[in-house]
Amino acid sequence: MSKVFKLKVLIPALLGLGASLAHAQNPNPVRIIIGFAAGGNGDIIARMLANELRPILGRNVIVENKPGAGGRLAALQLKSAPADGSNYLLAPDSWSIFPTILQTEGQLRYSLQKDFAPVARVVSYPLGLFVSEGAGVHNLKEYIEKAKTNPSIAAYGSSGAGSITEFLGIVMSKEFGFKMTVIPFKGGSEVKSNLMGSQIPVGIMTAGDGLADVGGKIKPLGFFTPTRWSIAPDVPTFKEQGYDIVNGGAFSAIWTSAKTPESERKKMEDALKQVLSKPDVQEKLSKIYVRSDFADGRTLGEQVGKLIQYWNPIVESSGIKATVN
Repeated sequence: MSKVFKLKVLIPALLGLGASLAHAQNPNPVRIIIGFAAGGNGDIIARMLANELRPILGRNVIVENKPGAGGRLAALQLKSAPADGSNYLLAPDSWSIFPTILQTEGQLRYSLQKDFAPVARVVSYPLGLFVSEGAGVHNLKEYIEKAKTNPSIAAYGSSGAGSITEFLGIVMSKEFGFKMTVIPFKGGSEVKSNLMGSQIPVGIMTAGDGLADVGGKIKPLGFFTPTRWSIAPDVPTFKEQGYDIVNGGAFSAIWTSAKTPESERKKMEDALKQVLSKPDVQEKLSKIYVRSDFADGRTLGEQVGKLIQYWNPIVESSGIKATVN
C-alpha cells in the first residue's frame, strides 16, 4: 500500500475519531434542574439518576436545586438554558398540571406545550396524609374528630402553592366536612422537617418523605391510592377508611426544552430506560418508597394531557386563584 493511499485512508478516519472524541468529551455537563430544596425525595431521586447516567452518557451529570414558586423558577431556568441536550428538568406531575390550569402564559412566562418537551416518566409513588407526634392522634378517625372541634390542627403542610398536595387538601376538606387551611412550603423536605418538630399538625407528602428516617415522630394516616401500596403495605388507604379520596398516586418525569434536537431527547430517553431497568436501581428506589416506572416521552405527554382534563374542573370549582411569585 502506497504512503499516499495510507494517508487518504487514515486522515478521514482520524477526523471522524476526533469528532467522536469531541462529542464524548463535551465539556458542558448534563444538568438536571429540580424545583425543590435539597434533602427531599425529589433531590435524592435526581442525584441517584445523575450517578447512574454518567457512565451511560459519558459525561458529567450534575443536579441543580432551584426551589420556589411551585417549580416555576426551575422551569424558567430550563427555558433560558441552551437547548443543546445538556439541560433537563426533573419535576413531579403537579408541575405540569396545575400551573397550566391556574395561570396564563403571561403569568408563568412560559408555555408547557410551546417551551418544553416530555422526555420520560421515571418514577411513581403514593401521596399520603401524615401527622406529627405533637398532634396527639393515632389514626385518621381520631384526627378528624379532633380537628372538627380544634381548628388549630385543621391546617396542613403542602409541598408548594398550586401543587397537587394543596388540592388534595381541598378534596379532604369537602370529604371531612370542615375547612382545612393550607401552609405551603418549598418542597416535601420542608414539610417533613416541620412535622418532625411538631410546628405543623399534619402534612401531605410523598411516602418517601413521610416514612423514611422519621424516628416515630411522624405517622401516616392514609394513602390517596385506590389500593394499598406494595412497598408500604401496612399503610391503609383513605378509601378503605371510608373516604373517597383517590388520585392513584403521583409520578416524576424528565423534561427538556422543546428546541432540544430530537436525537438528544431520544438519547436521554434511552439512557433513562436503561438506568430504570437495572435491578439495583429499582431496589435503591424501593428503599425510599419509590417505584421505577419508566414511560417514553410520547406516553408521558399523553398522560399529562389526560390529567389536566381530570383536574381542571376540580381546580375551577375550588375557587383558588393563582398568585404569581
